[in-house]
Amino acid sequence: MPNIFTPSQDEQFITPFSPIIGYKKLSPSFVEKLNNSMNDKLEDWSDTLVGKVKEELKFSDDILKSFFEEMKDFIMKYQLNTEFYTSMGARGLDPNSDYTIRATSGWFVRQFEGEYNPVHVHPDSMLSCVGYLKLPKGIEKEWEEDYKDHHPANGHIQFAHGTPSGYSQTNFMVKPQVGDFYVFPAELFHCVYPFKTKGERRSFSVNFSFVEVPKEKTVDK
Repeated sequence: MPNIFTPSQDEQFITPFSPIIGYKKLSPSFVEKLNNSMNDKLEDWSDTLVGKVKEELKFSDDILKSFFEEMKDFIMKYQLNTEFYTSMGARGLDPNSDYTIRATSGWFVRQFEGEYNPVHVHPDSMLSCVGYLKLPKGIEKEWEEDYKDHHPANGHIQFAHGTPSGYSQTNFMVKPQVGDFYVFPAELFHCVYPFKTKGERRSFSVNFSFVEVPKEKTVDK
């Protein structure tokens, strides 16, 4: 059944068409924990991903577990907000169901000067995310110069959705900062632009699905 809108005020502005992106600031201790978890034993996953970058290291099971222990409450909030928003307030999470998060994959992205990530989506999952763990020293100077241009983009991530028109936004640009975390629909197009400053721009991504599990009904005897 479609979501049927009934105005609740004499004047309203609604935004029924657009993917939702969630933002959270990671704790410094969690950023440090993830940075410290990088080691030579992690599998280089670069050949399976689209990034034109030096190295992409696959998360171990322990790192994935640590990620969901830290982020599960925020992911739940994102799902609840999305259910409410996309139904125009008519729907939330079902109290008669349990919910779980199922991971598809997770990896670190080590991007250096001149490297980039072409426009892409993340298949085989409902949601994806990006978190920032490290930036090259001095990149703020590069950004200061780049922001003088009419379309700054160096080292930024850009999300794209829909068809351009005078009354809708189709692009969303994000300036990375250590500790910033974004969750978004896995089918949302995005790309990462190259930068010039020497050093590493380190981030991570995880693909996962939010799964509803109906509770078993008990039968009174």
